[in-house]
Parts: sequence; C-alpha cells; structure tokens
Amino acid sequence: MSRFVAVGDIHGCSQTLAKMLEILDLAPGDTLLSTGDLSSKGEDSRGVHEQLVQLEQRGIKLIVLLGNHELMLLALQRLAGAKIDLSGFPESIFRGADVSCLMRSNETWATLKSYGRDVADTRRFWAFRYDDPVKHFEAVAPLLESDEWRLPQDHLDLLSRCKTHYIARNCLFVHSGIRPQYIQMDSAERAVEAQISEDARELCWSREWLGQPPGFPELVVHGHTPLFYLYSFILDTTPWRDSDLVFKSTVYNGALNLDSGVFLDAGHLTAVEIPETGNPSELHFIRVPRLDPVCKDRLSYVNHM
Repeated sequence: MSRFVAVGDIHGCSQTLAKMLEILDLAPGDTLLSTGDLSSKGEDSRGVHEQLVQLEQRGIKLIVLLGNHELMLLALQRLAGAKIDLSGFPESIFRGADVSCLMRSNETWATLKSYGRDVADTRRFWAFRYDDPVKHFEAVAPLLESDEWRLPQDHLDLLSRCKTHYIARNCLFVHSGIRPQYIQMDSAERAVEAQISEDARELCWSREWLGQPPGFPELVVHGHTPLFYLYSFILDTTPWRDSDLVFKSTVYNGALNLDSGVFLDAGHLTAVEIPETGNPSELHFIRVPRLDPVCKDRLSYVNHM
C-alpha cells in the first residue's frame, strides 16, 4: 500500500528538508504533499525546489499547494516574462500579488538570493516600510523583464503545477484556510468552490477561520500560520502546547496546522503520515528541528536611510 505524507511550510530550509526526506525514505508510488510556502525566509529556496524536482524524477507523486509565497513568486515570474502557464489558477488569486512580491517584508528577495541573482541585493527594486508600494511597483515594473529575474524552467514547471487545494484521505488540504462563512458549510468541495468564486486569494492568506471547527467531515490540514504565532489569532493555545517543543502540530477542532515555523530560531519542520482511512487517531507525526541557519534580512540596514 502506498504511503501518503503531508509536510508543513519549508520556507527555504533545504538542509532540514533533506533530513526529513531521509527519515521518510519515500518509495516510488508514495505521495508527498506540501502545504505550500516552499521558498522565502530561509537561505536556500533553490535547494528546496531542486530536491522536490528530483523527488518527482524518482517516481514520488508530489503535490504542492499554492502558498502565498508561491503566489508572489509566480506573479514576479509573470512580470519577468518567464515561460510559465498559469491558466490552471483562478485569475483572482493573483490580484495584488505583483505589488506584494516587491515588498521587502515578503522576502521574495531571499528566494532570488538563493539563485545567485544580484537584483536580490539591489535596494531600488524592493519597497520598504514607509514606501508607497503601488508607486514603487509602477516605477520598477518596466525593469523586471529580464533573465536576471527568471528561475530555471524545471523549477518554474514545478511551481506552475501547484494546486489551490486537495481532498484525499478524508482531509481537505489547503495552504491557509477558508473564510469562516465557508468553513461552516457541510461540503469541503463546495466550501472551496464558494471561496474561489468570491475571492480565491483567501486560500493562500486567510487566518480569520483559525480555531473554528469546519461544518464538513474532512480534517482541514494547513500551514501558513507558524504555531508559535497562534496566540495572535486564538485566545487559548493550550491544545498546541508541548513541554519540549513549546508548540506542536495536533488535531484540534477539526484542523491540523503543520507550520512549525522552521525558519525561526526554535523552529521545526513537521510532517504527518496519513493512513488510507484518514483516521486522526492513526496519524503518525515526524518532527525535525531546524538544521539551516536563520536567514537575516541583508537589506534591513537601509531601513533607516
């Protein structure tokens, strides 16, 4: 019987991902699902992309959800004139992403840095805290269409195959979640369809629903919000507390958050093996402490200039 493993946000931490893949020891025919946010924040987004490309070449079925960082990276690649097919995504999902991708705080620059691109360290391309981001975008957008901004084609192809959501093994997999009025619906598929119809971006950015149990029977498996940050959105974080890890991924109120903040000082990468029945009591968790260096914002020194 083939295995099905979901892994939380990786955020450019290639060494930690490599250790996780070593532990998982997946075989051809097995499935690895990523909750999205492969890149940014960590120092080796390129290494993460490359490992996943190689995983597919070995016959592992790879499913990558469209995280907000994939969304911004794809928007940037479209601006740069890269050869990439985005027709499989609802157009509304990209609304505002071309501006967001140039905000320094969103750290698309960290992904470009991992590919050795000098534009990552060029101050004029990145909007800072007190800049008007739309004006900034209008000023630099004409300068983006060049090879300097484009990723390798096999990595672009990987990103273009991202999915907005995935339903399998009695789970709804989505990067961030669904707005509260849709999470209450009795069908996961109809809930996602309703969200896409109103505003597909919420699948990549939404946090309003956190702590609210779904109305449908599927377990919501997601990332996007590091467990350490849950206190900002949920009053009582006791169910996620662990004496050793401080916070841990656990099934609670019909949801499972796999984002363990691997890019942070005390971060982990979390994966869960899900049985064919999807029975929450049979989930098997694997946690790998962060092995990668914590990425420092090399552009922060210009904040006060």
